[in-house]
Amino acid sequence: MVSFWRSLRRTRQQSYKLARLVDTRRHESCDKGGIHIVCDIDKTYLETEFESVLRMARIAFEAAADKVTVAGASEVLELARWGDLAAPLPTDGEFPRCLHFVSSSPPQLRSVLAEKMTMDGLDWSSETFKDQAYNILMGRMDLLRQHVAYKSLAILNLIAGAGPNARFVLIGDNAEQDAYIYTGIKLLLDGQLSETGYRLYLEHAGVESDVAADLAQGILARNGARIDTVLIRNVPGYFLPEEPPLTDIVHQFDNFFQAALLLMVRGVLPVTQMWPLVRSFHNHYGMTQKYLGALLQAVQAGVAETSEVGQAAAAAFALLQPDEALDREPASTFSRSLAANSSKLSLLGEGIVLQHAKRWQQKIQEEKAKREE
Repeated sequence: MVSFWRSLRRTRQQSYKLARLVDTRRHESCDKGGIHIVCDIDKTYLETEFESVLRMARIAFEAAADKVTVAGASEVLELARWGDLAAPLPTDGEFPRCLHFVSSSPPQLRSVLAEKMTMDGLDWSSETFKDQAYNILMGRMDLLRQHVAYKSLAILNLIAGAGPNARFVLIGDNAEQDAYIYTGIKLLLDGQLSETGYRLYLEHAGVESDVAADLAQGILARNGARIDTVLIRNVPGYFLPEEPPLTDIVHQFDNFFQAALLLMVRGVLPVTQMWPLVRSFHNHYGMTQKYLGALLQAVQAGVAETSEVGQAAAAAFALLQPDEALDREPASTFSRSLAANSSKLSLLGEGIVLQHAKRWQQKIQEEKAKREE
C-alpha cells in the first residue's frame, strides 16, 4: 500500500498530458463540412442527478432502462441529424449530419449509455468520455470535477476533424460550465481570442497555466469552422449568471420544444416539422395548448412574418387554437433567447472580452457557492 502512494507521488511530478483524458470512439467518418451537432449527456440529454457522492455512485449501477431521457431530446436530435424523413431524398449530401456526444462521465459508462440512446431510437457519429483513471494515476484527484480543459479539447478535436467551413451547434446545460466552454470556443474560432487570449480565458476558469498553454497551442488551423449556435438547457434548480455582451450569444431553453424552435430559426431543423412537434410535445410530454401557443406567438413576434419560420408558426398557432389565456411568462423568457446575438460582442477587443470573461467566471463561482451552502 505504501508503494502505491509513493507511485502516485512520483506520477504527480510527471508532465500532465491533457489529451490522455479524451476517450473518443468514432462510428463513422465526419470529415465533411456542413452542420455538426455536439451534445452533452448528463442533465442535457439525460435527467442525471450528481449533486452528492451518493447520487454519483448510484449512476454507475443504473441500467439503461433506469435512465430518464429529457422530454423530447431524442426526437429533436434525430431531426437535427436526419432531417424530415418524409421529405424527398436529399441530393446535396447534407444528411445524415454528424451527431457527437461529449460527456464528462467516465468511459466505463459507455456501454450502458449507448444502450440507452439506442433504446431511444438514436444513432450517432461519435461519443467522447473523460478518462478519469488518468487523473487518479497522476494523483490529480483535484481535477476529477474540473471539466473545462477536457471538454474544450474534446470539442476542438471534433472541429479539427471536420471538413472545410463546418458549422457547429453546441448543446449543453447550466449545471456546470458548458456555456463558458462553448462561448470560449466560439470566440476563438471567430478570431476574437488569440492563442494567448484563449489561454487566459481558460485560466479564468481555473485551468492551470501549463494545461491551458498546452490546450491553446497549435489550434489556429481551423479550416474555416465556426460555432453557429450555442444552446444551454436551464436545468431546474440551477441558474446561469449573465455577463452581457459575452452571454448574448447563449440561447437558453427550458425544454426541447423551445430548443427545436430556436434551431428552426437558425435553419438547423426542418420547418416542416413544426406542427408534428407541437402535436408530439402536447400529446406525449404534457405541454398545454396555451403554453405551446404562447411560444408560437413569440416566434411570430421574433422573426419576420414573411419568413418560412414565421409563416409556419402562424399556421401552427391557427391549427392549435388555444382556448385559454396564453401563458406569457415562459414565452417572455424564450423571447430573450430568440433575440440572442453576438453583434455587440463582435465589436469588442480581446482585452475587454477577457475582462468580461473574468467577471462572468466570478459570478459562476459565486452561484456555485450559493448552491452548495
